Amino acid sequence: MQSNDILVNALGGVVRVRLDFAGHSLDETRLRALQDPWMDARPLDQDAATRDLDVFELSWPFPDEESLQRSIADLSTHATLAAIEGRRGQLLMLHAAGIADDTGKVLAFIGPSGRGKTTLARTVGQHYSYVTDETVGIEPDGTVHSYRKPLSIIREGEDHKEQVAPSLLGLKELPDAELRLGGLVLVSRLPELPEGPEIGRLELCEALAAIVPEVSYLADLDQPLQTMARLVDRCGAIRQVTYSEAADVPDLVPRLLAAAEPDPWEAVLPEPDSAGAHSALNGERYVPARVLDAVESAGQTAIIDSSRVVHILDGVGPVIWRSLCAGRDFDGLARDVEAQFGVPPERSLEEAVSMVLRALADAGLLQRFPDSAA
Repeated sequence: MQSNDILVNALGGVVRVRLDFAGHSLDETRLRALQDPWMDARPLDQDAATRDLDVFELSWPFPDEESLQRSIADLSTHATLAAIEGRRGQLLMLHAAGIADDTGKVLAFIGPSGRGKTTLARTVGQHYSYVTDETVGIEPDGTVHSYRKPLSIIREGEDHKEQVAPSLLGLKELPDAELRLGGLVLVSRLPELPEGPEIGRLELCEALAAIVPEVSYLADLDQPLQTMARLVDRCGAIRQVTYSEAADVPDLVPRLLAAAEPDPWEAVLPEPDSAGAHSALNGERYVPARVLDAVESAGQTAIIDSSRVVHILDGVGPVIWRSLCAGRDFDGLARDVEAQFGVPPERSLEEAVSMVLRALADAGLLQRFPDSAA
């Protein structure tokens, strides 16, 4: 290891930033400006870390004085991308802020960019251990890997966000305990909430649909929806918190860490070589399309198609999808629908089932084979 390398503990691995001094001589002041924001993410034993953990290499040009602030800000982004790329397919990586209590239970506050996660981490991290403000990495068994990156702070009049080590902002160190997932929380901020912050419980399929866009390298995970559902089984039902000010959230943490009973669920995937169901009304045979994953819970089915689009089926949709996955023909679909919903009042059972098959095909969840092509 070169003495000027920057080592960063990130998501259970190590990002090694190798500084490239081509065209620039070493300047100690600029070197410290690059290194200091990462002081809380450095491995305690650097030799052991690079020996025992996966190392993700990142070459970084040493900046001149003019480009220093941009380089410091950009390094934070590129170090994060290097860590995420290195752990793709190994962890569920959520675009989330993370905090932990003294026992190591981690809350992941999930949301897209601009939802206030850094402010939330900065505020709640005064009371609970700061895990990350960017990416929460979770093993299938619920183990969480920290990424104590610098926080990106907007300063008035500055072109680039300032990168500040969490300890300089008064954020708490990690607990002396193994980190494990304690709760998944979708966050929403509204300027005015007359009744104060609100906590809601989300049904599983609804929550999965909201979380999927915030998962890095989703398609590289084996059974992504089932992976998330198993984690929910461990930590309790997914919540949604709506708040106006980050200062309102620390008092909510004990309630959010108290697990709510999760919804039961079941994977619903097509049998191989399904013959599908033929609709005489539509003049087509329908076969389940290839999907990345699908789970059913509380009368809904969440499906990720091959384009990584999430579909939520409700009403008759889950029954027809489940029956098709089980290899039933059209008459079997109709019997399953009638057994659960009865005969529709405004059209025949054959028309109702044919209509849903056509809609599922239009959504890309079924392949259609016209009679003329048979």
